[in-house]
Amino acid sequence: MAKRARILLACVKEGYTRLFAVLSGHELTYVSTLSDADAALKADGFNMVMIGVHFDESRMFDLLEHVRVDANYSRVPVICFRGAIIADTEIEFAMEGTEVACKAMGANAFFDLLAFTDDALGNAAVLTIINSLLVGGCR
Repeated sequence: MAKRARILLACVKEGYTRLFAVLSGHELTYVSTLSDADAALKADGFNMVMIGVHFDESRMFDLLEHVRVDANYSRVPVICFRGAIIADTEIEFAMEGTEVACKAMGANAFFDLLAFTDDALGNAAVLTIINSLLVGGCR
Protein backbone atom coordinates (compact mmCIF):
# COMPACT_ATOMS: atom_id res chain seq x y z
CA MET A 1 0.00 0.00 0.00
CA ALA A 2 1.09 3.55 -0.67
CA LYS A 3 1.94 5.61 2.39
CA ARG A 4 -0.97 7.43 4.01
CA ALA A 5 -1.98 10.29 1.73
CA ARG A 6 -4.22 13.34 1.98
CA ILE A 7 -6.88 13.03 -0.71
CA LEU A 8 -9.50 15.59 -1.71
CA LEU A 9 -12.60 13.65 -2.72
CA ALA A 10 -15.09 15.75 -4.69
CA CYS A 11 -18.17 13.77 -5.62
CA VAL A 12 -21.81 13.01 -4.92
CA LYS A 13 -22.66 11.12 -1.75
CA GLU A 14 -23.21 7.81 -3.59
CA GLY A 15 -19.60 7.72 -4.81
CA TYR A 16 -18.23 8.90 -1.50
CA THR A 17 -19.76 6.06 0.51
CA ARG A 18 -17.90 3.35 -1.37
CA LEU A 19 -14.63 5.25 -1.78
CA PHE A 20 -14.58 6.11 1.92
CA ALA A 21 -14.40 2.38 2.67
CA VAL A 22 -11.90 1.64 -0.13
CA LEU A 23 -9.59 4.49 0.94
CA SER A 24 -9.81 3.93 4.68
CA GLY A 25 -6.01 3.91 4.96
CA HIS A 26 -5.80 7.47 3.66
CA GLU A 27 -6.94 10.83 5.04
CA LEU A 28 -9.97 11.98 3.07
CA THR A 29 -11.49 15.43 2.81
CA TYR A 30 -14.93 15.25 1.22
CA VAL A 31 -16.48 18.21 -0.63
CA SER A 32 -19.73 18.41 -2.55
CA THR A 33 -19.53 21.90 -4.08
CA LEU A 34 -17.03 23.76 -6.21
CA SER A 35 -16.73 26.58 -3.67
CA ASP A 36 -15.97 24.07 -0.89
CA ALA A 37 -13.39 22.37 -3.12
CA ASP A 38 -11.68 25.69 -3.87
CA ALA A 39 -11.56 26.54 -0.16
CA ALA A 40 -10.12 23.12 0.71
CA LEU A 41 -7.47 23.40 -2.00
CA LYS A 42 -6.37 26.77 -0.64
CA ALA A 43 -6.32 25.61 2.99
CA ASP A 44 -4.74 22.17 2.72
CA GLY A 45 -1.97 20.42 0.84
CA PHE A 46 -3.37 17.33 -0.84
CA ASN A 47 -1.38 14.46 -2.34
CA MET A 48 -4.21 13.62 -4.74
CA VAL A 49 -7.50 15.01 -6.00
CA MET A 50 -10.36 12.71 -7.01
CA ILE A 51 -13.35 14.18 -8.85
CA GLY A 52 -16.62 12.43 -9.65
CA VAL A 53 -18.41 13.01 -12.94
CA HIS A 54 -21.56 14.21 -11.16
CA PHE A 55 -19.74 16.43 -8.64
CA ASP A 56 -21.72 19.62 -7.91
CA GLU A 57 -24.26 19.05 -10.66
CA SER A 58 -21.70 17.83 -13.21
CA ARG A 59 -18.98 20.43 -12.55
CA MET A 60 -16.14 17.91 -12.72
CA PHE A 61 -14.43 19.75 -15.58
CA ASP A 62 -14.67 23.06 -13.72
CA LEU A 63 -12.88 21.64 -10.70
CA LEU A 64 -10.32 19.84 -12.87
CA GLU A 65 -9.48 23.17 -14.50
CA HIS A 66 -9.20 24.89 -11.08
CA VAL A 67 -6.78 22.20 -9.88
CA ARG A 68 -4.60 22.29 -12.98
CA VAL A 69 -4.20 26.10 -13.04
CA ASP A 70 -3.18 26.17 -9.37
CA ALA A 71 0.63 26.07 -9.21
CA ASN A 72 0.45 24.24 -5.86
CA TYR A 73 -1.31 21.32 -7.55
CA SER A 74 0.31 21.17 -10.97
CA ARG A 75 2.20 17.97 -10.04
CA VAL A 76 -0.50 16.37 -7.88
CA PRO A 77 -2.23 13.35 -9.44
CA VAL A 78 -5.88 13.87 -10.36
CA ILE A 79 -8.30 11.00 -10.90
CA CYS A 80 -11.72 11.57 -12.44
CA PHE A 81 -14.30 8.86 -12.04
CA ARG A 82 -17.91 7.85 -12.38
CA GLY A 83 -19.08 6.62 -9.02
CA ALA A 84 -22.85 6.75 -9.24
CA ILE A 85 -25.76 6.55 -11.62
CA ILE A 86 -27.79 9.75 -11.52
CA ALA A 87 -31.20 9.10 -13.08
CA ASP A 88 -31.69 11.54 -15.96
CA THR A 89 -28.02 12.10 -16.79
CA GLU A 90 -27.05 8.52 -17.63
CA ILE A 91 -29.00 8.24 -20.89
CA GLU A 92 -26.40 10.16 -22.88
CA PHE A 93 -23.33 9.33 -20.77
CA ALA A 94 -20.37 8.65 -23.06
CA MET A 95 -17.62 7.00 -21.03
CA GLU A 96 -14.94 7.04 -23.72
CA GLY A 97 -15.47 10.70 -24.60
CA THR A 98 -15.42 11.70 -20.94
CA GLU A 99 -12.15 9.85 -20.39
CA VAL A 100 -10.53 11.53 -23.39
CA ALA A 101 -11.70 14.97 -22.25
CA CYS A 102 -10.47 14.41 -18.68
CA LYS A 103 -7.02 13.38 -19.84
CA ALA A 104 -6.84 16.26 -22.33
CA MET A 105 -7.53 18.65 -19.44
CA GLY A 106 -4.75 17.15 -17.33
CA ALA A 107 -6.29 14.31 -15.33
CA ASN A 108 -3.91 11.41 -14.79
CA ALA A 109 -6.62 8.76 -14.91
CA PHE A 110 -10.30 8.16 -15.39
CA PHE A 111 -12.19 5.08 -14.27
CA ASP A 112 -15.73 3.86 -13.86
CA LEU A 113 -16.13 2.76 -10.25
CA LEU A 114 -19.32 0.98 -11.28
CA ALA A 115 -17.29 -1.35 -13.54
CA PHE A 116 -15.64 -2.83 -10.44
CA THR A 117 -17.62 -5.17 -8.24
CA ASP A 118 -18.36 -3.78 -4.79
CA ASP A 119 -16.59 -6.60 -2.99
CA ALA A 120 -13.08 -7.32 -1.71
CA LEU A 121 -11.71 -8.14 -5.17
CA GLY A 122 -13.25 -5.18 -7.00
CA ASN A 123 -12.39 -2.70 -4.26
CA ALA A 124 -8.79 -3.99 -4.14
CA ALA A 125 -8.52 -3.31 -7.88
CA VAL A 126 -9.76 0.26 -7.37
CA LEU A 127 -7.31 0.79 -4.52
CA THR A 128 -4.46 -0.51 -6.71
CA ILE A 129 -5.24 2.12 -9.37
CA ILE A 130 -5.32 4.90 -6.80
CA ASN A 131 -2.21 3.78 -4.94
CA SER A 132 -0.23 3.38 -8.16
CA LEU A 133 -0.79 7.05 -8.93
CA LEU A 134 0.10 8.06 -5.37
CA VAL A 135 3.38 6.13 -5.59
CA GLY A 136 4.17 7.14 -9.18
CA GLY A 137 3.07 10.74 -8.80
CA CYS A 138 2.17 13.07 -11.62
CA ARG A 139 4.35 12.84 -14.69
